[in-house]
Amino acid sequence: MRAKIILRLVLFFLLLTGSLSAQRKDTARIQVMARAQQHSVLLRWAVTKASAWKLCNQYGFELWRFTVLRDGKVLSKPESQLLNTQPIKPQPLLAWQEICKKDNYAVIIAQAIYGKDFEVSGGGNNGIAQLINQSQELDQRFALSLYAADNSFEAAKMAGWAYEDNTVKPNEKYLYRVRSLAPAGRMRIDSSGAFIGLADRKELPKPANIGAVFGDKNVILSWDYSLLKHYYNSWFIERSKDGVNYERASSLPVTNFNGKEKKPSPRMYFIDSLQDNNTVYRYRVRGVSPFGEPGPPSDPVTGKGKHLLVYTPNIRSNAVNEKGVLELGWEFETAGNKLIKGFTLNQAEKADGPYKTVMSNITPDQRTLLYDHLEPSNYFTITAVALEGESSTSFPVLVQPVDSIPPAAPTGLTGTIDSNGVVKLSWAANTEKDILGYKVFRANMAGEEAASLVDSVWRRNTFRDSVGIQSLNSKVYYQVRALDKRYNQSDFSAVFELKKPDVIPPTSPVLTGYKVAKDIVYLSWIPSTDADVAQQLLYRKTVTAANTSWEAIQKLTPPVNNFADNTVTPGVTYAYLLLAKDSSGLESKPMQPLTVSVPYNPSKGMVRSFNAQVNRQERYIELFWKDDLADVVEYQLYKGEKGQPVTLWKVLKPGTNRIVDNQPRVNTEYQYSIRAVLNSGATGSSKLINVQY
Repeated sequence: MRAKIILRLVLFFLLLTGSLSAQRKDTARIQVMARAQQHSVLLRWAVTKASAWKLCNQYGFELWRFTVLRDGKVLSKPESQLLNTQPIKPQPLLAWQEICKKDNYAVIIAQAIYGKDFEVSGGGNNGIAQLINQSQELDQRFALSLYAADNSFEAAKMAGWAYEDNTVKPNEKYLYRVRSLAPAGRMRIDSSGAFIGLADRKELPKPANIGAVFGDKNVILSWDYSLLKHYYNSWFIERSKDGVNYERASSLPVTNFNGKEKKPSPRMYFIDSLQDNNTVYRYRVRGVSPFGEPGPPSDPVTGKGKHLLVYTPNIRSNAVNEKGVLELGWEFETAGNKLIKGFTLNQAEKADGPYKTVMSNITPDQRTLLYDHLEPSNYFTITAVALEGESSTSFPVLVQPVDSIPPAAPTGLTGTIDSNGVVKLSWAANTEKDILGYKVFRANMAGEEAASLVDSVWRRNTFRDSVGIQSLNSKVYYQVRALDKRYNQSDFSAVFELKKPDVIPPTSPVLTGYKVAKDIVYLSWIPSTDADVAQQLLYRKTVTAANTSWEAIQKLTPPVNNFADNTVTPGVTYAYLLLAKDSSGLESKPMQPLTVSVPYNPSKGMVRSFNAQVNRQERYIELFWKDDLADVVEYQLYKGEKGQPVTLWKVLKPGTNRIVDNQPRVNTEYQYSIRAVLNSGATGSSKLINVQY
């Protein structure tokens, strides 16, 4: 009977977690674990399939030990030894009688191996329940027997699934190999092994991170399972009332059946009931290894049960009197007065908070209060502060005092605009406590009704806008209004005028005519029609193949429409260009240049005097001349006999004023002519003289 009760409790958890699902591999294998003791080595093994478990119970195992290391050195040839003379398999049923009297886990294993029936549920034996039990019986025998073996090493040895090697030496290390004796033709069962020595002995670890949440006559314990799952399969919960004597909270160990490969559970939980809420309890956790060894207990956690507050306050009345003071009333069961410290009043701007406590230490028997620090919109709750456990809070109520006074008009409106048309506005934030936000308005023309740029309410005192730079209006106009939480609107702020950046150049002036008189060029034009033209720039250059650069000769302010250029050189052709420049520094596009040729006055470039002196003794004629010209490039001298045309004879550099003709013929009359060539390319009139030699 006792075995059936234990089987039912354990199987309940196994069936819930689905841990008894059948193996789907064609072969089975043996899994071995080992643990070093002070003078021996403990070995535990198990097969991975229920069908293999049944065969091995029939044919047994053999255990080999190979000595691999001695005194820290690897042996050239391991020393092998078969540790069992007979197959290691379950002891006969009669041999289990004594151990079953004191070990419940031995009862489970004996029933799983030898029992005719293996009852695993309280259901009937008819219909579908019977079919399910029969189909799963082998798997259930297999799983439950292995679970029981994990909690009792002595029972595992009786079942042929464990061995204690007492012949080990401290200076050696061994490789243990467990092999199934079942015929390979029946099923292939792979062998396995473990490598261990007495030097590998380690103490079992102490559980840590124990948590406890005490409730009304109960406690929920939790501890970190993931860190110790390689050391412990099961756990015992121990409790104490005096901190000295501990007893187990449950006769059965706690085992994690909720493990998942992809999302393993990091903690384990245990719920224990308490006799009352006044006794202080201490709890600790102790792990049990797969060899049935209990580990050291954890540090205890201490606490006692808490009386839970089951009563909740409810606000039933709220009104704001003519002085603006809130009168608040609420209900709370009188029976709950002894379970609370008192009440607190909580206030927030929104129904979902966050709430802050604005009144505390309200006595447990009080049910009304007065409060005068109201905002334009308020949400209030009443909290009953519990002596133990969690406090309880009422549902929120909305309180809105009457307010018809609008906020002051915003001040300090200013802003900037960049070349892309991005406007950045800012203004001084309103100081009213109930300010909600602002409305921003824009007009494109002075005196035009401004349009709102904000659909609802703008919460900040800065605003970003965008305007078209190339539109016709050169300025935009902004205003701001403030709104409070009752949506009362202030007056408009002062208008802020913002000049848009000028990216459109002015229209070009048009040169319409010219006149040349007395070496002066008189120009006339039609000025640019743009109102923001600041200057008119007149450019000039000489018209030659090599000259491509323009020279600014005059800056004229509008509305001047003519100019007299008296710096021209006669005989030179000039090109004129006129541009308009606005206040933003933008220049108009160049129009077709105006070409003007200045006539040359030959008399202005004439040599003033030209004379000759004859020296017949030394046989030469000396020519000399004078002029007042400052821009001479060269002098050209021509020579010829009288009655014949003169030809170019000499070209002289500027600054020269005499030359000698040392090859005259006797009794010959000569004609000499000279003219100056100027920088502009113009040539003066020729000066002619006759000389008799």
